[in-house]
Amino acid sequence: MLLILVVFFLFAGGPTPDVNEAHYLAKAKHFWNPAWCRGDHFLGSEDGHAFFFWAFGWVTLFLPLPATAWLGRFLIWLLLAWSWQRVSYACVPCRLLAVLTAALFVCLMHYGHFAGEWVVGGVEAKGFSFACLLFALGYLVRDRWAPAWLFLGVATAFHVLVGGWSLCCLLFVSLMNRGIRGTLQSWCPILLAALFALPGIWPAIQLTDVATAEQISAANEIYVFERLSHHLVFHRIFYSQGGIFAWRFGALLAGWICFAWVFRRVDRVQRLYALVAAAVAIALVGVLIDQVTLWHRAVAAFWLRFYWFRLADVMVPLGVAIGAGLWWHTVRLERHLLGQSLLTLLLLFVGTGLGTRTLERRVQKRPAAMIQPDPALPDQVLSAWERDADWVRVCQWIRNNTQPGSRFLTPLRQQTFKWYAHRSEVATRKDVPQNARALLEWHERMQLVTTFERRRREPAALSDLLTQAAPYGITHIVIDRSLDGGGIPLARVYPLGVQRNQHFLVYRVMPQ
Repeated sequence: MLLILVVFFLFAGGPTPDVNEAHYLAKAKHFWNPAWCRGDHFLGSEDGHAFFFWAFGWVTLFLPLPATAWLGRFLIWLLLAWSWQRVSYACVPCRLLAVLTAALFVCLMHYGHFAGEWVVGGVEAKGFSFACLLFALGYLVRDRWAPAWLFLGVATAFHVLVGGWSLCCLLFVSLMNRGIRGTLQSWCPILLAALFALPGIWPAIQLTDVATAEQISAANEIYVFERLSHHLVFHRIFYSQGGIFAWRFGALLAGWICFAWVFRRVDRVQRLYALVAAAVAIALVGVLIDQVTLWHRAVAAFWLRFYWFRLADVMVPLGVAIGAGLWWHTVRLERHLLGQSLLTLLLLFVGTGLGTRTLERRVQKRPAAMIQPDPALPDQVLSAWERDADWVRVCQWIRNNTQPGSRFLTPLRQQTFKWYAHRSEVATRKDVPQNARALLEWHERMQLVTTFERRRREPAALSDLLTQAAPYGITHIVIDRSLDGGGIPLARVYPLGVQRNQHFLVYRVMPQ
């Protein structure tokens, strides 16, 4: 298990914050300490993952955010390593092989995903949910249905979509393997699973209860087509980057189909592969919805927001990784040369995959949450380091020299202001609220942020922009002067005198 943990660290052990950590951990901290960044629009919106914030967010009361992130990573990765070992060993009775299948799994997911899903990464609700899913799979392979239901109930509490789709898949597998009568015999664990799932289901229901039908429809379109189409909209994913995502995932799907046929008489694997098939069926429903509603945008947005491709993005690579391990374990004694060749090929693949990931982090030396809004080519890394250092510097100055109730209009190319500055902001592209009314207001706020970034140097436009910003209670503006080299005609408060910052300026909008 410790070796699997090492694999996960090599794969995802980058500096904090990871892509979603500044988003989720800031929300978790605010959940337990509402005075922190009080008035921030995103942090004050409804909590779609309240159980995660309740179960883990209290750590932020005792540890700073970076330490919280590392503790959360260790805990999630440990649970994932433990649960993966159980799944792998149940399918392939060789403990050391679980290390290889784990490495295969993370590499196949990273290089073969269709809709951008991942399991091993930063701290967020779905990490705990996927760990529960793997525990459930370990019991499913062993033909122990009751604990499988219970673990998926907990998975749903942490993340309603990950756990909810997994419950649907397990129901399908149970009906296929045991029939209606056999499934009904598990009524008690199914009922308990539903009860365990309530802490995840109820907050999700609450997200739309105060919005009108028109608001919900508009919010769905923004969410699906403007913000998260790279996860949700099949035709956009399919045609992006020359179809590379579709081709890679198609190759994985073909590999899984081959393994499913080869091991069709291995009961323990077939139960697992039946759940993979259910996940693929859910994805195919998503494809069908996408194609049928191509000219009905509102209808498409309503249905596509449920992440139809998420579980297939996880289960197909999982099925291939387990199948490859079982194939090697089956042929290694009877066909020694084939076994040696296959093992060499698998080791070469995972070594290249993990080595590439480690090398990328060594070259970049930047948190993923910094890279995502402001990517840099290898020959631009040095300038990116300088910009990141200036960003942390200006945020630290803000944290130490402004009132806790200050509110900032921040640059467009960032998503870590609250992480470093501990102050509220108008909006950032990453921090999308999940309830309809707040999402619509976020969209309006982002239009202001985008327009301000584009037109701030126009003398005639600045006054109008500040008037538009007035309802948001902005006290300061942070300017990214690397875009145009200039500032704005307001009272600059940073940098002054001996202070140096080549990339960012801070202006006061109104007296505090």
